Amino acid sequence: MNIINSFEIEGEKFYYYDITKISDSSNKLKKLPIVLKILLEANLRKAKNEDEFYKVIDIFVNRNNEKICFYPSRIIMQDSTAIPALVDLASMRDFVKNEKKDLNRVNPQIMVDLVLDHTLNFKADMKEELEQNLEKYEFIKWAESSFSNLRVVPPGSGICHQVNLEYLSTILHVKNVENMFLLYPEIVVGTDSNTTMINSLGVLGLSIEGIEAESAILGLPIYLDLPKVVGIKIKGELKEGITSSDLVIILIKMLKEHKLKGKLVEFFGESLDYITLEDRSTISNLAPEYDAICSFFAIDERTISYFDKTRNSNDYGKIIKTYLQKQQLFYNNEELEYDEIIEIDLSFLEPTIVGPTKSKELVDIKTFKDIAVINQSKNFKDADIVLAAITLCSLTSNPYLMIHAALVAKKAVEFSLSIDSSIKRYFAPNSSVVKEYLEELNLLKYLEQLGFNIVDFVCSANGENYNNLETTAKEEIKLNNLNVCSVTSGDEEFKDKIDPLIKSNYLMSPSLVIIYSLIGTMKFDLFNDVIGEIGDKKIYLKDLWPSDAEVISYLEEIDYTLYKKIYENIFIGNEFWQNLDIKGKDTFFWNEKSVFIQPTKIFEDIKLEKIDIQKAGVLALLGDNIATEQISPIGQIPLYSQAAKYLESKEVKSFEYGTFASRRGDANLMVRAAFDSLNIKNMMVSKEGSFTMDYESNEIVSIFEKSQKFKNQNRALVIFAGKEYGIGSARNWAAKAIRLLGVKAIIAKSFCNRHRLNLIALGVLPLEFIDDDISSLKLKGNEEISIISEEIKKGAIIKAIIYKNELEIQIELKCRLDSDDEVKYYKNGGVLSYQLKNILGEN
Repeated sequence: MNIINSFEIEGEKFYYYDITKISDSSNKLKKLPIVLKILLEANLRKAKNEDEFYKVIDIFVNRNNEKICFYPSRIIMQDSTAIPALVDLASMRDFVKNEKKDLNRVNPQIMVDLVLDHTLNFKADMKEELEQNLEKYEFIKWAESSFSNLRVVPPGSGICHQVNLEYLSTILHVKNVENMFLLYPEIVVGTDSNTTMINSLGVLGLSIEGIEAESAILGLPIYLDLPKVVGIKIKGELKEGITSSDLVIILIKMLKEHKLKGKLVEFFGESLDYITLEDRSTISNLAPEYDAICSFFAIDERTISYFDKTRNSNDYGKIIKTYLQKQQLFYNNEELEYDEIIEIDLSFLEPTIVGPTKSKELVDIKTFKDIAVINQSKNFKDADIVLAAITLCSLTSNPYLMIHAALVAKKAVEFSLSIDSSIKRYFAPNSSVVKEYLEELNLLKYLEQLGFNIVDFVCSANGENYNNLETTAKEEIKLNNLNVCSVTSGDEEFKDKIDPLIKSNYLMSPSLVIIYSLIGTMKFDLFNDVIGEIGDKKIYLKDLWPSDAEVISYLEEIDYTLYKKIYENIFIGNEFWQNLDIKGKDTFFWNEKSVFIQPTKIFEDIKLEKIDIQKAGVLALLGDNIATEQISPIGQIPLYSQAAKYLESKEVKSFEYGTFASRRGDANLMVRAAFDSLNIKNMMVSKEGSFTMDYESNEIVSIFEKSQKFKNQNRALVIFAGKEYGIGSARNWAAKAIRLLGVKAIIAKSFCNRHRLNLIALGVLPLEFIDDDISSLKLKGNEEISIISEEIKKGAIIKAIIYKNELEIQIELKCRLDSDDEVKYYKNGGVLSYQLKNILGEN
């Protein structure tokens, strides 16, 4: 069915897949939530034939619980996750070169935006930081020059998701197809947990990890069950003095009470106009907090206005609005057919703080005095504040909140109030835009006068640990066993970095961080007690708290051209970046001495037609709930580990080891990191960590050493495990390392689905016990196992033989290749090898 339509703006013709041609004939499609209409358009546009086209319609009409495709038009990455993916692409080039094929066919198949944010902290002189990351930057600079569809934002330009919101996102994607300008909604995936912030701009964006990201780069869709959509109806109006941080904290609490895991959230209602785009970005950014896939705000006049102000083309805003209106994707306050509706009345919201422990208990600050009183010590230091930090990415990106906080600081300075020097203070906005507009409004100086100097332009969760207390303060806290406090606008990850001596953390708005810093203690009735005295005048909260009208008057003074100024030369970088040496041209020149960048040799030209794993050895016997963090740790590299020995061979000193995370671009190191965690126990040996038993020598050896011995003997390895193998974040090295160790199959009671997919993506076969387990089979690890099947098909029951001493024990295993695509990928050695063949035209 041909649904292509077109429209003209100022003499230019634009084409699009007109979903109204089918939705107008079906009330169910017409009433689809806007977020589902975006998915519908993508699946119809990508349909390979008429049968698939009508199957897509049927799924969306009946809201069937069936798989659909998520087709990203762009992927946003930061350096820590992009480097391993780019190393894989560069390694593909090596493979293609050996095969004497066209190297230029190995390129990202969709646009990749790489923002170098988390390796660079804010310093007046950035050279020292840049030199520490020289090898990584040289490699990325090479990738930028060698791969098409890759854009790199050099260090020092801001945070990944903020740059995405303020500059990179185009809302619509424009593609030249046979000399036609084809328009379709921009759909984004990102490897940063804050990727979901882009949903505030009406762009459907999901956070993904590891192998999923690499698959997307290579042009493969992401599969997901057609999600349920929960509509959040906003009504009422915020009271005077209530900030969006209060809205966010309460909203998160309310949404966490609902079962939103695996669901999309879409906001609507007559009061949506009261929520600014900056407020929306805060709400969307924190979607993972309440387990939603994302929180989506459809595009309205506010969105178009923000886009026009921050970008350099008013004409494009007209194209966006015209397209969206024609597609019935522009917000018009219509109540659509949601699977569930949750109502939120803004008029009932009150100022809110999370605390006083590191849990997420809500506190009503009207009765805060009673709640905050903790057992007093003799020197009255309990409940005193020792750390104040304004750090949360999404909150510091919100001009209303930051201007509100700066006006609190201004009033405090004008009253000659100050903060005790014993309180450590930090201000880490995630974008230089914040600094620019606060300076433009002549407000930054008041924050600085109170000691809130800008220390960083990186996300608090990924920047340096700025929370270290002074030695004298630590000694006093320890000596008196004090329950001291921190007040932050930081997120959950930031709280985890707070010095363990700080037993109570309170999460609040930036303005309240300043107020409580002035007070210096949490033993305080915020609404009734005196904050300070100037002569005969007593200063209360109401004297420092700005009105909405004051904040709005400053907001109206912001010159939005500062966005255009800041991003004018964003891809150029400073002199250091421009002068970086590029090694190699079409293929990368690998430096054998590097301990940061080394190739991954995971590509092979195979086509399996049967499963034939003969007498494989056992590498590990593992228990339940083995997490990817245990399989591939990211923390400090331990002394005397296999990774440490490798670094020592490269003449790296022990004090320079750093973390596994900082060296994840080096495949030689990362394979040695597998299972190097004290929180994991291989039942084959008596000690924790990356150890196993070599039954030929009857010695305890490292996991890596045994894998190399088996590889040299051309023998396969398997791993046995219990329930929920691979829980936690889906780290790509948790699957890559398994593949590079030579493990052909993992046999477990059950798998975390994301990790199961990653194993398949790397060509490792996931198998599940049916009636047996490690205990019932009395496995010791000295057994051998053969896994044989004459065909490879989804969900098959496969027979396996365990050779145990003189016995042969036959068991049945369930093949966890759950779809035809998964079978196809496994047969070809994994997703990456399969798509490489596609790129080369071999499939």
